[in-house]
Amino acid sequence: MTRMKLLGFLMAGLALVACGDDEVGNGGETGNELDGKQLGALTAEEADEVCDDFRGQVEAVSKEDICELEGVASTILGVDCETAKQECISAPEEPEEPEACGASEFEGCTATVAEARACMAARVKTVRAITCESTLVDLMQQPAECAALEKKCPDLFEDEEEETEESP
Repeated sequence: MTRMKLLGFLMAGLALVACGDDEVGNGGETGNELDGKQLGALTAEEADEVCDDFRGQVEAVSKEDICELEGVASTILGVDCETAKQECISAPEEPEEPEACGASEFEGCTATVAEARACMAARVKTVRAITCESTLVDLMQQPAECAALEKKCPDLFEDEEEETEESP
């Protein structure tokens, strides 16, 4: 699995737009002028700025974090988590194809940028907390910070739901 597919598996549509939150990147500072705007009302330029922020957050997740995530996910297939994790760590990095992110991805979404940032930060925190001691329930747990985003922007979560349904 590629790094972005693994993140998408857990972070739903972070592939949400597979983009990231600048709260972590800027030392936790908040108050961005876009925070109060609805995602669906962003201009193309503003959407690109939000997507760049989201990408930065996703890029902050380490290969080890991703490999632990892959290890826990591999237990579905009966593979030992530590074994899958070590194989992942040893594997060469695959070039990543950027996921679509922009104003068209946010159409009809009434959640604010701040709500999306909070969800993104919570999802990244969840990924970073996954270890081989984690369970599949831990892996699939939706952060509470994402409830508003999922309710106000269900289209952002469709890809994750379809991917989860296709999993064995």
